[in-house]
Amino acid sequence: MLEVLLWQYQQQFEEAFPLKDFEGEAEIDVINLIYDCLLNNRPYQKGQAWRDIPNRFPEAPGLNKQ
Repeated sequence: MLEVLLWQYQQQFEEAFPLKDFEGEAEIDVINLIYDCLLNNRPYQKGQAWRDIPNRFPEAPGLNKQ
């Protein structure tokens, strides 16, 4: 899914998402951030608050570890 969102981000904003800035972060958090950018038609701005973006994919594999 991440690859698809990165491609869509590139197409929509004509620039690559700064994935390198998110090394070490959970993939689902990056997915939610990119999805939020696409949904709201706003590219990511360095320093933008993103940790409070809701998880739109609660059934993603690996999230509900028991």
